[in-house]
Amino acid sequence: MRAVAACLLAVPLHVSRAQPRMASSYRADGVRIQHDPHAPDMARKYGRPGETDREGFDPYADTVGAGIYGGSVKRDASGRVLIGTQYQGHNPRPGPVYDGGGYSPMTRALHAGREAVEQLLDEQPELVHEISTGGATPLHMCGMSQRAQHLTELLIRRGANIEAVDTYSYRPLHRMASNNLAVGAAALLAAGADADAPSEKRGGGTALEIAMQAHAFDVVRLLRQHASAKGRDPAP
Repeated sequence: MRAVAACLLAVPLHVSRAQPRMASSYRADGVRIQHDPHAPDMARKYGRPGETDREGFDPYADTVGAGIYGGSVKRDASGRVLIGTQYQGHNPRPGPVYDGGGYSPMTRALHAGREAVEQLLDEQPELVHEISTGGATPLHMCGMSQRAQHLTELLIRRGANIEAVDTYSYRPLHRMASNNLAVGAAALLAAGADADAPSEKRGGGTALEIAMQAHAFDVVRLLRQHASAKGRDPAP
């Protein structure tokens, strides 16, 4: 998923040179949309503007709903997450199956804010590793929202896995990079996240490459500064 945020409950997807900005090519937050939202297949698969499924992909706003990322998932009798076909076929790879119940408990808490997250983790500390649709963990969901990125450090202190991989082969740092969330990215780097790790999908790029493709320039600057501080070449 291209990082797929302005609002957690309408979660954007993504991942050089600056090009002239076109209204159809950039989200409201300035992140570059890397598909043609007006291609005929978009309307056929996801609906016309104003008629998209709120739980699915809106190619015009470049956002996803609970069916695709951050939603509650089906489990078997023993509590194991059920793996199968993904909502709207957005990801051809099998992953956690959406249960139709909206956003997961941790996703809802992240939207509500710090107090809600702390209370939920005090009651159920295992939810720091919660799996939601798209294979997203709570740290991935911090990488989907301007507001939630500020809770990244809290989740790390609670034991979240900074290198967890979702079903789109993104780690939390890749998500931050694709959505230009420098505060969350800085927290991950401070905790030791691997800035050089490529996305595990075929031909996947590093966080810096993803950020450059998305024109996520705040994160580009951060990652270059991080590389320079480590004595490494900040290219590309």
